[in-house]
Amino acid sequence: METSRLRLRLLDAGDEALFCHLYTDPHVMRHILTPLSAEDVARGFMLACNHNTKDRPGHRYWAVEDKASTTSIGLVALQRKGGSAELGVMLREGWWSQGISSEAFVPVLSHAFAGMGLELVYAQRPDDDHALIIDRLLGRFGFVRTPQWAPHGQCRWELPRETWMRRARN
Repeated sequence: METSRLRLRLLDAGDEALFCHLYTDPHVMRHILTPLSAEDVARGFMLACNHNTKDRPGHRYWAVEDKASTTSIGLVALQRKGGSAELGVMLREGWWSQGISSEAFVPVLSHAFAGMGLELVYAQRPDDDHALIIDRLLGRFGFVRTPQWAPHGQCRWELPRETWMRRARN
């Protein structure tokens, strides 16, 4: 998948250093989880690559490349649970606040609903000051906060298929 600035390709064996860097970097992980151990990252990387080889669209993980420099700058993922999937993004620190996540979400959300046949895409994170930034990011795409479905101490945003399709037609 491509945008004007980005190339999103399925994560593969050549992306291990990127994956390990993102999941162990305290700055990247500070708004997500505690950084993972090298052992947990290695196991997670093998699982992610394995999911990408399956014919049925289950979990999907993409490496995000800057087209101009061909540098791998982050990851975008859809972690499927039945007819829904959790959307996530992680970027190298030097690529924050440049509209990369917004740009990457357009083809990923299109793929979620058209390619994977999902009924709902959601995002979830701790309820803190950073959640307000996520409100603005996800609100552009039609996501709405759904506090009734969020686990204690978390924020959850949902985007139903019909909302995305209606926005795509306009």
